[in-house]
Amino acid sequence: MKGLKESREIINGKQTMGCHRHIHEVTTRDGLHLIMTHKIPLGGRSVAPVMLVHGLGQNRYTWNLSKRSFENYLVSQGFETFNVELRGHGMSRANACDYPKRFRTYFTEDIPAFMDAVREISGHHKMFFIGHSLGATLGYCLDAECRDQLLGLISIGGPFNMGKGNLLLKTIARTGVLFEKILPFRPPYPKAFYIDYIGAIARSGLFIMDNRYYKLPLQVWYPGSMERNILEERIQLGFDRTGFNVVRFMFKWGSEGRLRSLSGDVDYEDNITKLKAPVLFVVGDKDVAVPLEAIQEAYEKAGSQDKQLKVFGLESTGTHFGHIDLILGKHAPVHVWPHVLRWMRKRLP
Repeated sequence: MKGLKESREIINGKQTMGCHRHIHEVTTRDGLHLIMTHKIPLGGRSVAPVMLVHGLGQNRYTWNLSKRSFENYLVSQGFETFNVELRGHGMSRANACDYPKRFRTYFTEDIPAFMDAVREISGHHKMFFIGHSLGATLGYCLDAECRDQLLGLISIGGPFNMGKGNLLLKTIARTGVLFEKILPFRPPYPKAFYIDYIGAIARSGLFIMDNRYYKLPLQVWYPGSMERNILEERIQLGFDRTGFNVVRFMFKWGSEGRLRSLSGDVDYEDNITKLKAPVLFVVGDKDVAVPLEAIQEAYEKAGSQDKQLKVFGLESTGTHFGHIDLILGKHAPVHVWPHVLRWMRKRLP
């Protein structure tokens, strides 16, 4: 197809697929030019578009690494993928898109712009929305216009009650909020929160963190669930940056257990009750970052009559799953990917 780059890419190990690949610039209503990677099967026809949305301080590598790619798997199965990068992340930041000043900017500006572009480019009126972690939470917050464009919403480790089920995360969040309250002055907050620096520290300590004897509930994968080279690539390339105010929002969210704006004037929880599209909630049995308790209420409140909560773990698969390994772990291509694919195919028009 004219204007599209044809490439041969890895699905998993030695398994490859052919696709057309293109980089799109998407303009938001407030004038930023965001970036998304577009892949379609060879021949140019797809069964449906899929928008892939990364989580907090992450980027396009959430879905696609050099030796394993959920994104490429979907393309090989006939879907057209749009791997988006929110403002302040990945190629969007490199394209002069600054960090968000507020959490809500993601779903009032970025997501609507991406969804409009997906519809225009693909020619399809509706799409699947697959979000990981905070990217899935954005799916819970969509307004009526965006909800009407969904064939289905797939939440992979998407928190609704941040910190619930993890006492350490809850304590960190409450400490952060308390510290801000007791300060006699407003500190000069930095613009960015450098998750890539945290990733660099994590990479240097993988001999400790990627160990079954490591018990501090802060790592975002189950120890041993990812080959070391793939885990290192995921951390090195995929741990990015976000706006510092987004992290302040996360602290308040984790402290209160309510999905509301930082100022408390907007309740985001109401939108999920209005969600009528099919919803699949995916969670790992050993996900300490976003355990089942942090997702359960989202499943219960979702307004859809077609919803499923799927826990991947020792009981259902014979192995444990954490957070990022739900997508790119060594067992994800065997258990998680096919389940998501079957769920999507059953809900095609």
